[in-house]
Amino acid sequence: MAKSKQQQQKQKKKDRERRVAQKKLAATVKKREADKTSDEPKKTVPERTKLMTGAVPKTSFAGNSNSVKKSSFTQRRSGG
Repeated sequence: MAKSKQQQQKQKKKDRERRVAQKKLAATVKKREADKTSDEPKKTVPERTKLMTGAVPKTSFAGNSNSVKKSSFTQRRSGG
């Protein structure tokens, strides 16, 4: 009697695992199909980012890019 009960429990566990795996697979397939059908990627900008970029005004740099020359690593280290 005990062996048959253990076998039933094992069978129930296997059935449940199979059902869960099938459900996961179905969800994955559905997601892939939805991604394929969408023309535009789903990159949305969070509200915080919109708020922060809207609050900071853009400045235009009207300077000559040659006048602001970065020093190389060796110049910074040697002091020249």
